[in-house]
Amino acid sequence: MEEPEKKIEKPAGAEKESTGESTSALPDIATIIAEEIKAVEGEAAVAAASDSGPPPEPDKPLKRRPVWLHLIILFFQILFLTPLYAAILVGAVGAGVGWHYFDGSAELDLGLVARPEIGALVKDAKGIEIGRAGSMNRLLITREDIPPHFVDALIAAEDQRFFVHPGFDPVGSFRAALANLRSEAIKEGGSTLTQQLARDVYRLEGKNIDRKLSEIAAAVRIEEVYSKDEILVHYLNRIYFGSGFYGLGSAARGYFGKKASELTVDESALICGVIPSPSRYSPFVSTVRAKENRDQTLRRMLETGKLSAADFDRYLAMETKVASSREDSLERGQISYLIARIERELREEIATWPEAPESLDGYTIETSADLAAQQTSAKAIDKHLVTLAAAEEKDPLEAAFVLIENATGQIVVSIGSHDYQRSEYDRTVEMKRPPGSAFLPFLYAAAYENPPFTPSTILLDAPFDNREMGLGAVGGILGEWSTENPANRWEGQITAAEALTKSKNSPSARLGQLVGLERLRRVARAAGINSELREMPGSLLGASEVSLTELTRAYTVFSNGGTPAPAPRLIREIRDASGKVVARPSANAPARALKESTARSVASALPGVSAVPGARGKSGTTPTFTDAWHFGFSETHTWGLWIGRDRFSPIRPLAFGSEIAQPLAETLAAGVVAPSPVATSSAP
Repeated sequence: MEEPEKKIEKPAGAEKESTGESTSALPDIATIIAEEIKAVEGEAAVAAASDSGPPPEPDKPLKRRPVWLHLIILFFQILFLTPLYAAILVGAVGAGVGWHYFDGSAELDLGLVARPEIGALVKDAKGIEIGRAGSMNRLLITREDIPPHFVDALIAAEDQRFFVHPGFDPVGSFRAALANLRSEAIKEGGSTLTQQLARDVYRLEGKNIDRKLSEIAAAVRIEEVYSKDEILVHYLNRIYFGSGFYGLGSAARGYFGKKASELTVDESALICGVIPSPSRYSPFVSTVRAKENRDQTLRRMLETGKLSAADFDRYLAMETKVASSREDSLERGQISYLIARIERELREEIATWPEAPESLDGYTIETSADLAAQQTSAKAIDKHLVTLAAAEEKDPLEAAFVLIENATGQIVVSIGSHDYQRSEYDRTVEMKRPPGSAFLPFLYAAAYENPPFTPSTILLDAPFDNREMGLGAVGGILGEWSTENPANRWEGQITAAEALTKSKNSPSARLGQLVGLERLRRVARAAGINSELREMPGSLLGASEVSLTELTRAYTVFSNGGTPAPAPRLIREIRDASGKVVARPSANAPARALKESTARSVASALPGVSAVPGARGKSGTTPTFTDAWHFGFSETHTWGLWIGRDRFSPIRPLAFGSEIAQPLAETLAAGVVAPSPVATSSAP
């Protein structure tokens, strides 16, 4: 028999060889993946067969995979699996970190969220209520007091997913980060309303990641205990709305003179627009920025479907007018300023106690402030500045005034900004400027403390080369070190007492060179001037910067016979809820700074103050007319006034302190020494 013809199988690729195709061409990805699947299936079949019996004999020896195939497979494993592994790893780490912070927040007192502090009652020297310290002068509201359109505006502006997120919102945070990236500026915040509430309740400050994670954990805890409506109420009772207004109730009354329930849609949008930066977006600070943010809030209400296109256009065209009269604004501003300054003192005082109280509710703080004089003085300053120059948006004229008791250092009037609702910067203590010729009394006191100088010492009043003092004065007026008067006359030889009386800068400069800066430093420091007198000749004549409060205190050495008043303060005593006195803050009695004869000699050489019988005073001007000062003292009180611009630009040409500051300072001082009008209390 003929044997059957054997079919010879061609090796893979033989067909390609017969057609002339190259054998070096790599197979496509689909073919590789298919072969891999077959290989895996074959291995599985072999494994199964091994369990049931001896393995079959292979038809041919197993092939090893080419290196290039291993590399391709490895590449796709890295490409598709590494992100998955990374995501799993990141998720695990994130979950661990999140649990750490969430577990750490378990000890938070969640009851604090619903207990905004009432704070300590603050009274002025006459027993009139100023406000409350520690509570930020809030007017508490309920859910019924919040108009629905205000909620719409708030959610649209601050937290569009508020009613669905669990306290934090990754989607909102990503959206805010993307918007900020596109605008290359911080336009949106990533914190939810609940996070902002947690930040306020638990005093979570700073911008680091630890604070942010603590804030998120606290927010989640709050959401577990309180409903969304409750969170809204607690949030709106706490948040700061600028210009001294804490809480929606206070903001509605302060900005619009009405209850929160009476707010209109455009008013609600304006208030919500203040939240991102209250000190910049308050309508009392900038009407332009306030309107821009109002319009942005209205636009978001349109985008979220809370406003129709017609209503949006109508509200956009409206002028949202803020509150009442200028006088009311000034009165409220000074109340807010006094509360802020008293709270700073209170924090410093409580820091010295063995144990700080959990709450100031029920406490009473008695102060030396005269609220009526404070408000009246602010109005007088405002009127005076308007008379000097029209309101300028970019660099307006500012003023600061302080009046203290000579014996105790207690502050009766302190005005750090003539309109606190526009500027919260306290220029009585935070600002330092060169006092110019207002510093001359201390130069003469330093001279009289060191023989042979006396009030009878002869000094030369003649042209003086300003380059020797280096003050950069304006040529032709102070450049030759004349008096505070453009019509100066050189008088030749005069006594030191006469040179001080007439504020003669030329003889004062010559005296300063003889006395020396070190002697002047000792006298200034003993009088209460803690700011350093810089190592330059001009410091002899007031070129080094000092604060208004420290220089006012230093002037008390002349009325107190050589001993300065204790460090100025507002708080007289603090009582707890039972009425017990728990603190009487008092500075240590300072040591004598000058001989009594020196103090008397300087005081008698200073000009009299016509508005306050028996008082003496000294004005001051800086050489470039950027600062105008006046200081004065009577037997019982000492005061100081500064007028200038925050950006160090000139007040105006020939702005001498004797003309710009002295008349106003004397009027303000006379208003305190004489009976004052009835104050306007902040009590609702």
